[in-house]
Amino acid sequence: MKTLAAFVLFVASGASAQTTTVKELSFGGQLRSQYEATNVEAYTSIPTRRGKDMLSLRTRLWMQAKPAAGMTAYIQLQDSRVAGQEASVVANENLTDLHQGYLTVADLFGKPVDLTVGRMELKYGDQRLISPLDWSVVSRAWDGLLLRGRLPSATVDAFFTNVKEASSARRDQNFWGVYGTCKAVKDHELDAYILGRDFGNEGQVSEVRADKGNLSDRTVGSRVKGKAGAADYSGEAAWQFGRKAGMPVRAWAAALTGGWTFDGGWKPRLGAEYDYASGDTNPADDKVQSFDPLFPYGHALQGYQDVFSWKNGHALKLSASGTPAPGTTVALDYHYFRTAQAKDAWYNASMAALARDNAGLSGNEVGHEVDLHMRTPVRGALKLWFGVSHFFASSFVRAKAGGKDRDWAFLQATLDF
Repeated sequence: MKTLAAFVLFVASGASAQTTTVKELSFGGQLRSQYEATNVEAYTSIPTRRGKDMLSLRTRLWMQAKPAAGMTAYIQLQDSRVAGQEASVVANENLTDLHQGYLTVADLFGKPVDLTVGRMELKYGDQRLISPLDWSVVSRAWDGLLLRGRLPSATVDAFFTNVKEASSARRDQNFWGVYGTCKAVKDHELDAYILGRDFGNEGQVSEVRADKGNLSDRTVGSRVKGKAGAADYSGEAAWQFGRKAGMPVRAWAAALTGGWTFDGGWKPRLGAEYDYASGDTNPADDKVQSFDPLFPYGHALQGYQDVFSWKNGHALKLSASGTPAPGTTVALDYHYFRTAQAKDAWYNASMAALARDNAGLSGNEVGHEVDLHMRTPVRGALKLWFGVSHFFASSFVRAKAGGKDRDWAFLQATLDF
């Protein structure tokens, strides 16, 4: 992977060797503080069923340079820390890292094709499958290269990235894909994609299966999104196939949303969403049927408490929102969660299995969640985001994970400069 990236970077620089020198530098940064508090830390074991609060700080500094026409270099440093997790305030825990660092060459060889090489964030569609997960204090970025072809009303991206580099190339974890977006119709988007993971030594498939092995799967899908007058909608479907630890993967998922925005000072909107993701009918057999949403923006898509994911589940959402002032949004969301297969696990937003009933006798109903949250700017640069949530545990949670309801609240302040 490193050799390939270096070679492509060399070719890109050669292709732009005759461009006119442009000296242009820009700088910026971000400070983000986030506080969370809950009365149940997690449902995985009894010691974590107590309350917990957490204060995190993320600091980013970036520099962008345009050394020549059609060339852009971008560097973003990031420091991520959680209060109390360092040994002391004078300890050096090496919490600062390079979050992004890449070179983009536009119009490669005089064609409408842009090349980006280095460490970069990836974000596509509604972020159900590929997201930098900006909610996280660390966030995601990928090492690799991306080619973007530009058409009058469409773009096509082809990327190859490294998720984890091992001592042997056969043990590397590589993520690649081709993602196309068409905007030929006003206020509408149509996407199509194929995404692939080739992970060496993927490890244990689940707590039910003890076998280990490689992962090589493909996710093929399509997404449509648009609006017409006061109505808005989106729909996405994805199919997954391949092999995991020598077993065939056969899974699928779908999501459908719709909304209506009314006239009025607050521009009130009512919306609904239904998400489905397949689960394993028999987790102990030689087939993998649980859909894996790859690298999603798990937070908020299936509730702010992160107790559910686009994996082995039915998720229904009803929402009401409004904008009482420019840039300010207030929203109230209701979620209903239910596993698709009773013998498969209940998975949280990070795809961790919280609980499982191998006999399938604990029912499918996981619970209900109500989220009230608000975003508002302060003097332009400072943005506040805060809210409260309550999760009502249902039959499955009561039988297999202690059965407690959970309260959660958060406050996030972000300053961009």
